[in-house]
Amino acid sequence: MPKKKPEECPPKGAPAFMTTYGDMMTLLLTFFVLLISFSSIQEAEFRRAIGSFRGALGVMPYEQSILESRIVPIPGLTNLQESEIMESIVEFQEAAAEMDIAEAVKLEITEEGIHITIGDTVLFESGEAKLKLRILPLLKQIADLASGWDNTIHISGHTDTDPISNIEFPSNWELSYARALEVGKDFMRNGIEEGKVFMEGLGEHHPIADNVTLEGKAKNRRVEIFIRYERETKIPEKVSQTIK
Repeated sequence: MPKKKPEECPPKGAPAFMTTYGDMMTLLLTFFVLLISFSSIQEAEFRRAIGSFRGALGVMPYEQSILESRIVPIPGLTNLQESEIMESIVEFQEAAAEMDIAEAVKLEITEEGIHITIGDTVLFESGEAKLKLRILPLLKQIADLASGWDNTIHISGHTDTDPISNIEFPSNWELSYARALEVGKDFMRNGIEEGKVFMEGLGEHHPIADNVTLEGKAKNRRVEIFIRYERETKIPEKVSQTIK
């Protein structure tokens, strides 16, 4: 019976093609590392792009969004300031959603400034003008949003037409002013200069809904915060966002 021919051992070392392939991968890796080292990222443009992208999505739980915007000129700001403002707006939006108060809070960017409306039940107990503790972090975010650039803050308190008469507030006007004053004082506690903050009470005289239904009355009981752009400086290129 013939003997089996012993199997030949493969040659030692990697196949020749593996050496060539490995050299090619190493060269490609080196090439991309060099490309990255030659490039530079402008922080302002990068942050602005990220802020705009996040804001443009307008994504919130339950598909709700409290941010509405149009073509927005922001006077006299650097790109970094603009990006920080947009990031602050998105953070404000997310915080309101996390607190489950998105339906009672509305933020709109206009050509005149940033307009924020907050329902009274989020801020105060019925018939009172003392801020709820849970809303203080959100008000601080608004103060941070208004810090670091030229603007003025106008705060107006509003009520429905139901008469109020208690020892502290004999009328709706006095209640609405006391509430605007309390919000303004909180902004000043958070670093906003006193000369930049203006408060007024408008009572029931500027409704945004009817005062017949409970729903309409609830919409009328509110505090409006308007961060107005200062326009003495030149107008830079417009910032555009589309919120759906």
